Amino acid sequence: LALSLVLVFSVAGCTANKIAVVNPARLFQESDSGKAGFEHLKQLETAMQEQVTVAQGMLEKSPNDEALRSRFQKTFSGYQQLVNDEQQKVVTKINDLVQKSLDAYRTQKGYTVIINSDGLLSYDPKADVTTEIIAEMNRTPVTFEPVKLEEIAPAKGQEAPQKDAAKSEPSGTSVKK
Repeated sequence: LALSLVLVFSVAGCTANKIAVVNPARLFQESDSGKAGFEHLKQLETAMQEQVTVAQGMLEKSPNDEALRSRFQKTFSGYQQLVNDEQQKVVTKINDLVQKSLDAYRTQKGYTVIINSDGLLSYDPKADVTTEIIAEMNRTPVTFEPVKLEEIAPAKGQEAPQKDAAKSEPSGTSVKK
């Protein structure tokens, strides 16, 4: 970090440098896009948990059915891959928006550099532009497409456990300003 600051100052020469800091965790936690991404993943997790409950009920009725157990293991392995893929999509989409917002704000306000506040030992709180970057991010709507899970269905001759109007497709989340 110290080397980075030395390079920033040496490249710019004697001109005055404007430096700001930002807290990346707050960008994810407090921005509309970060909240929407979290909600999207939470809905996917809820839908997946509903399917796990259905599968557990079916396995309780047929504890010795290895074909059923194998089918569920394969399905849940697919679910885990789907969740991992969705997490990556959400993080990538938000990271792209963070970078776009940082670049726009830095250019608009004439900053030389905006530095991650994590790891800085000391800085003037007036240099923290996190709230302004969140506002910049909130100007760009972000949506996440709903994800369809493969439903757990009983094999012919079996009955699925009853649930309270379970949905296997979480609704998409969207943020619009």
